[in-house]
Amino acid sequence: MDQYTINLVNQSAVNQVFWVFLAPPQELAYNPGVFANSSAAMVVAPNAPSPTSITIPVQYIVGAGASKEAVGLNVVIDSDIVNNSDLSQTWQVNYANVPPPEGPNMELAGATGPDNIAITANEFDQPNNEGNGWFASMSFGIQTSSGFVGMTWSPAPGQTLTMTPVLNFYVTTGNFSNNALTDWDTIQQNSAYVSVPTDFAQNACTVTLTSNGNWNVTPGAMMGARADGVERGAGGPAIMQVPTE
Repeated sequence: MDQYTINLVNQSAVNQVFWVFLAPPQELAYNPGVFANSSAAMVVAPNAPSPTSITIPVQYIVGAGASKEAVGLNVVIDSDIVNNSDLSQTWQVNYANVPPPEGPNMELAGATGPDNIAITANEFDQPNNEGNGWFASMSFGIQTSSGFVGMTWSPAPGQTLTMTPVLNFYVTTGNFSNNALTDWDTIQQNSAYVSVPTDFAQNACTVTLTSNGNWNVTPGAMMGARADGVERGAGGPAIMQVPTE
């Protein structure tokens, strides 16, 4: 299994909590009902002699859950059931109808395109469930060495979502909480954008929060400027100076 390492360097004057988020695939991007979900947080001391790192295996996971909390901003969603998923797999999630309130089950249901992962929800009674205070959730992401990075949404009964996963990440600092859902705008406004394979050399890259609050992304495990002199920030390859708060 391939894996990638993101080294984190803090050149500010104080300890910083670095968070890593997985960027959504095209099929989920710009959907206001899809929220970022991460528990990958690391405290990085200023000018530490060696960088703190997070290891990201290329092993996707799909998750599903049900709880008394509706999917939305700041709601903590930790899936009841998760499965490792390879590309080309389709998963069937069966949500229960209440009463009584029960969690879902999930099973491998077949194949999809070679570059895709698909998740299908059964025809559960969503209006009745939510009227009784029982809310379904679906999640997709990667389990890293430091926690889950991915996204969560409310599934539609009887619908199949087919995704084309991409290995693009946001690295940021801020007041986030483990598995508490966050909107993408908040993350993108103050983050470094890291893309596989563009920003990696020998499966590693270094993300630096500089002393003046900017982000640098450097291929490889070394610190310093990129070989091409381009500074990466929120949203992709464009040069961007992003102050921290």
